[in-house]
Amino acid sequence: MSKRANRGPAARIAREVRLSVQIRAILAIGVRFARFDRSGHKIGRVLGRLIAGIGVLALAVVAVGLPTALGESQTVGTLQTFPLAIDEHVVLSGIATGADGNVWFADQTCTRRTRCAIGRLSLQTRRVTLFRDGLAPGSIPYELAPGPDGNVWFTVEGHNPAIGRVSPSGRITEFRRGLLRGSAPFDITLGPDGDLWFTDEGRTPAIGRITPNGQISEFTGGMFLGAMPFGIAAGGGDQIWFTDDGCAAGGTCAIGTVSERGQIDESVAGLRAGAEPLGMASGPAGTVWFSDYSGAIGRITAGGSIAEFSRGLRPGSAPYAIAAGPDGAVWFTDEGRRPAVGQVTMAGGIREYSSGRLDYVEPVGITAAADGAMWFTAVTGTGAIWRVATAGHVAVVRAASVAGAGGFRGGSLRCRPAGWARWAGVAPSPSTFAFDGFRWRRNGRLIAGARTDILRATAAGADQKTSCQETVTYPEPWLVSAVSVSRAVVAPPP
Repeated sequence: MSKRANRGPAARIAREVRLSVQIRAILAIGVRFARFDRSGHKIGRVLGRLIAGIGVLALAVVAVGLPTALGESQTVGTLQTFPLAIDEHVVLSGIATGADGNVWFADQTCTRRTRCAIGRLSLQTRRVTLFRDGLAPGSIPYELAPGPDGNVWFTVEGHNPAIGRVSPSGRITEFRRGLLRGSAPFDITLGPDGDLWFTDEGRTPAIGRITPNGQISEFTGGMFLGAMPFGIAAGGGDQIWFTDDGCAAGGTCAIGTVSERGQIDESVAGLRAGAEPLGMASGPAGTVWFSDYSGAIGRITAGGSIAEFSRGLRPGSAPYAIAAGPDGAVWFTDEGRRPAVGQVTMAGGIREYSSGRLDYVEPVGITAAADGAMWFTAVTGTGAIWRVATAGHVAVVRAASVAGAGGFRGGSLRCRPAGWARWAGVAPSPSTFAFDGFRWRRNGRLIAGARTDILRATAAGADQKTSCQETVTYPEPWLVSAVSVSRAVVAPPP
């Protein structure tokens, strides 16, 4: 969820929308909670959003549209909504694409009636599944990132700060040992060393690292006084870049780097006056991009030079989250005076999209997905995940298929590879991660150890419905996995 609720749509709605006296009163209560404490008490802001959402619910007809078929050809910037509920306000935050090719997100709807959750939206069926088992009471998930182990990793704040891990089947594990006392993990990214790196805005600001087996280390030396590390992303070489939103609490806003050994350096060089860098993402050609909440998009070259771009942004814009798109551009969410989602080219050309459909929502997290679109979370009356069309292509051009026993000795089956689209001229890799490559399924269940394109016939598999799947991953700056599953065939006897 955005940490700038005191500037968000709840305040704008109370000022600008002509609502009934009753709705205005509800919104006012929500705004008071949302403005609870700008320095880091996010639970107050979550409560504010929940209360304000009751008022925004009256605007749901305006804010939420009907979803259409996934993968169909659409004009760049076309927006779709996928509502998650119709009877309660849902608060969403981070979003990422998992090893299963689906979209995963953080559900912060922690009320007396329900608990927070990690959600999964299937790109094929549009079905949403929420997972709560494994989240400790009081855990509030924030940002997500794909891991090298096939799991999705996420940060946890609230009463029980942690780094969380959720498997493709929805099994959640939380890790706390190694976190500093009073920690508040926020953003997270996959580093070039294969570990997950995260920002910690807690009592002792830090940059943290967690290995795939759950070992946590945190680094504090080199931080500015009053630092508030916010966004984080991998850059060229072995460095990790992060944004420091210290000016939000009276300190200094800056851009920082941390080496694999934990050495931290911060600088304000290249930032425009009044800059407030927040979200951060890897970009094409070794670049790193960041959103500047004061009204700009920043680019850091492989050599470390910074440029900021604002032409094309709407007046009163407040860019928040940012991510590389399948079209070669970088996309961002804008929760400013006129909320929007936008794209910026490598040269700094900016264009924003909303068509009036984002007037009463607050766009937050954003990610690229295997359908060639960008998906983002937003706070709306009913709670929804949003999709925006890009010029990128759906990953699967031709589905994987199974070749029958006729031409194979001993009745073995062979998986014919899928055809894959290029993103910005780059083909996906079948070996970026250990989970990439071929797998086989029997009656829908994965067959243990079947990890090549050939499946040897066995007596146990005879006459069973058998299918194969191929998983590939688009390399940096995307790290987006896509999966193609063949039609099932009846396996022959050995």
